Amino acid sequence: MRGGSLRDAIFLLAHDEDGRLIVAEPAICAGLAGATLIDLLLGRRVAVVNGRLDVIDSAVTGDPETDAALAAIAADTEPTGPRAWVSWLAAGAYERAAETLDRAGVIRRTTVRRLGLLPATRCVPANIEDLVRLRSRLRYGVTSTQPPDPATAALCGLVRVLRLHSALLLSMPSAELLDALADKAMTADPTVIQVITAVDSVVSAATYR
Repeated sequence: MRGGSLRDAIFLLAHDEDGRLIVAEPAICAGLAGATLIDLLLGRRVAVVNGRLDVIDSAVTGDPETDAALAAIAADTEPTGPRAWVSWLAAGAYERAAETLDRAGVIRRTTVRRLGLLPATRCVPANIEDLVRLRSRLRYGVTSTQPPDPATAALCGLVRVLRLHSALLLSMPSAELLDALADKAMTADPTVIQVITAVDSVVSAATYR
């Protein structure tokens, strides 16, 4: 897999081996937006200052989605916090991520017909080992007695709020697994936890709209 961003990880985990989404697209859009912000936080490109996101390093990254987010945050003159940014970046996030990963050769987009009639696009991992490694990383992070690294802690939090826990293929009751993911996520930086909470809020709003 390319760079190993949280956004790429969330996209892959959101699909099964046959390329089918395992949760609703609006939820994944929010997760992808949150993952973009967390990648920026962990890379020390942005910071949460007095409840708003500020750019601390505006150097171009070469990733269109990341650079667009950086530019938008830098241009913002309002006290905009993580919740508003997750909501704004979520619009169209799934399609943008699919196009980027398809061009990069991480996934293959194919069209199938559901019930022999309705066309549906699937995003199949080009290398199934990418998905296998992601699942193994999370399973180890959840079951280990050691605190996870910052990126894995953030990933645990996103997987929990997006209800992607079934992707881990762990023989553990769902409630117990969700609690374990929450425990690991709490080891993340407080600003990262703010973004995860924002994702949860956006997903809840979309669910009950």
